[in-house]
Amino acid sequence: MPLKFCEHCGSILRNQQIDDKRSYLFCDKCQKFELTDAKKDSGMTSNETLKKEKQKGEGVHELTNEFATYTNVCKKCGYDKAQIIDMGIFYSDEDNLILLKCGKCGFSERIGRKTT
Repeated sequence: MPLKFCEHCGSILRNQQIDDKRSYLFCDKCQKFELTDAKKDSGMTSNETLKKEKQKGEGVHELTNEFATYTNVCKKCGYDKAQIIDMGIFYSDEDNLILLKCGKCGFSERIGRKTT
């Protein structure tokens, strides 16, 4: 629906329908109005419907992690692939902190040398 502006003040004109054949454009600011022919000016009718746009990106995202290449069975969901995440060391006398993140549910499991 194209917008029309008031010639006097420049405000946007509102479309008001009188009947099937007639309508008028009304300015809220300066109270001026202009009669229009609804059939002639079909772009200004208020019963237009907008087309619904398709959702973009549907079906692109999958729920699996593409970096999950290490074979490990998840304790939570049973998925057989995991991503290895090396967190590095925090102090010089510690081992690296290595996590296995499930490729499906994201459950993280800590692995490494266990001390007794």
